[in-house]
Amino acid sequence: MKSSSTIGVIVPEISNTFFGELFSGVEDVTKKHNYSLLYSGNDNDKEADYKALDMMKMQRVRGLLYIPAVNYAALGILDKLQRKLDRMNCPIVCMDRDVGLKCDIVHFDDQSAVRKAVLALANEGHSKIAIIIGEEENILSIQRFEGYLEGLKQAGIQYDEKLVLRGSYTRVSGYQVTKRMIAQEDQPTAVITCNNLLSKGYLQAVCEHTHGKTDLYTHIGLDEIDMMQYLGIPYNCIQRDAYELGRSAAELLMKRIEQPEEAYQHMILSSPLIHQTF
Repeated sequence: MKSSSTIGVIVPEISNTFFGELFSGVEDVTKKHNYSLLYSGNDNDKEADYKALDMMKMQRVRGLLYIPAVNYAALGILDKLQRKLDRMNCPIVCMDRDVGLKCDIVHFDDQSAVRKAVLALANEGHSKIAIIIGEEENILSIQRFEGYLEGLKQAGIQYDEKLVLRGSYTRVSGYQVTKRMIAQEDQPTAVITCNNLLSKGYLQAVCEHTHGKTDLYTHIGLDEIDMMQYLGIPYNCIQRDAYELGRSAAELLMKRIEQPEEAYQHMILSSPLIHQTF
């Protein structure tokens, strides 16, 4: 059965502005090749992921840009996912999360980026550096936490489990976790938040506590928040260029469609630390 002229895109949260930027990068490439796009979200849920993949197969997409919903390797079902992808009979590029699939992959080195953020804070004299992070089993959480531990070790700072605050990668969770952190007796002096939604929740809680100020702690967020730039508020972040992620992944997919027998590529994008308050 002939494939369509559609490229499928599966991401965790379609409403997240990070993925909106990613879509722009994808579209700028695919429209040059006369492909239309079909989007779906998997809500970081395995069953929703399977349904999205089944829908893409039913639509006979010409290629797929894919962010896996969960850490399939840790769940022991990576082979099942690989077989499901193989049955789609189309080129696939895995984005953002390297879970060990046999396909082209493009992502950021979050582990190294968080390590560098810890070291930057340590160089400013901080030794009580908290991290607000997502679910323990999430592949990105594992990599980011490893970077946090590496940074502490390299800086000669003793690990303190009370400075590790876990939630889910949502604004509400970021808000709730930050409220609990503010109420703790033993306070950090610096905080790293591990995605843009956690950062938004963090900022909401801090601004409530300080009546509008954002400098309760020295803060570094993973990913930019557009409103900070528009409001002229200085903001420190690990800059993961979502547009470039989408563009690079789409370029990789176009190449794979044209040259299906080439060896798989593993592309790692840079994510510099942008600091404006220290």
